[in-house]
Amino acid sequence: MSKEPRLPLIPPRLTDAPLVRAAVERSGLAGNELNFANVFLLQEKHRTTVAFRDGFFFRHYDGQRLAGYGFPIGDGDENDVASALRTILDDAESRGRAPRICLATRTQAATLRRLFPGKFRFSCDRGDADYLYSTERTAGLIGRRMHRKRNAVKRFERERPDLRVAPLTVENLDAAALIAERWRANRPDADSPELTAEQRALDAAFRFFDELKLFGKLVLDGDEPLGFAALSATSNLVCNEHFEKATPDGAASYPLLCRAASQLALERGARWLNREEDLNSQGLRAAKSAWFPEILLAKFNAVERVFGDVEPDDLDVWDAAATETDVETTRRQTLETNDALEIDGIDKLGEITV
Repeated sequence: MSKEPRLPLIPPRLTDAPLVRAAVERSGLAGNELNFANVFLLQEKHRTTVAFRDGFFFRHYDGQRLAGYGFPIGDGDENDVASALRTILDDAESRGRAPRICLATRTQAATLRRLFPGKFRFSCDRGDADYLYSTERTAGLIGRRMHRKRNAVKRFERERPDLRVAPLTVENLDAAALIAERWRANRPDADSPELTAEQRALDAAFRFFDELKLFGKLVLDGDEPLGFAALSATSNLVCNEHFEKATPDGAASYPLLCRAASQLALERGARWLNREEDLNSQGLRAAKSAWFPEILLAKFNAVERVFGDVEPDDLDVWDAAATETDVETTRRQTLETNDALEIDGIDKLGEITV
């Protein structure tokens, strides 16, 4: 006879927002999967369920690409974290699931390995890493590396004398929906499951725009909508960009949109803009890298080792390649200079706590 599940996991609801936001704010973490709007909007794509117990926020994903329990987010010492992790393992056993932890930061993965030595094998998918940018640098297009973006914005503004940037609000969401429709119609993969899922998430974002505390910018040429960006706050110091779309005619507006998104985040007091992961898309990787992120936020997945498996895993490789001092030094230098430093390659994927 199976055990009673330990966690009352159910799909996320809008009323969960205060609990999620409070837990994430206390944690100081910046991952896009912890942003409440993403938790709510991507629940169908990832088949997300959530629970709250003993001061911890629990997540489970059962999607095609993302499957497993998120590392529990909450207050307490290491004993409390250990108890929360045991709750996850017990819940997995009660449901007949293999114990799997996904999207853990490097520090969380190290904690999991310390608390359960030898139990898990850790992997790190480069496509899961979040791209985080200094809002001050990106909003002002500061530094030598930003000269191409500055020139692109100036050229776009010069070529379109009727160009204007307006706040994205409930009143002009129809214009944003038209942009998204034109963007998708120009894609060869318009009917793919990925874009279909994204469209459903976008429809939900427009439907619950105020409830999710979304905000953004709309770029127009006169009255012709060209592009939009939609964001929300993950915490007081981190904003997350959920959508950034432009029509085929307005493709040159992307640098303007990214700058506008950063300006919005900066106005709200955020030091960091999370533009999410690239999912191993070479096009997305090139586009996000062209803005020179200060931080690439590593995500580790942990699966139970089979008997006799003692091979080293990605967490060992990371620890050997980059010490905590290296990450802290890079972060400090980034914050002290106007010419941002790029963190090179997978060996430098790090965690940011703010």
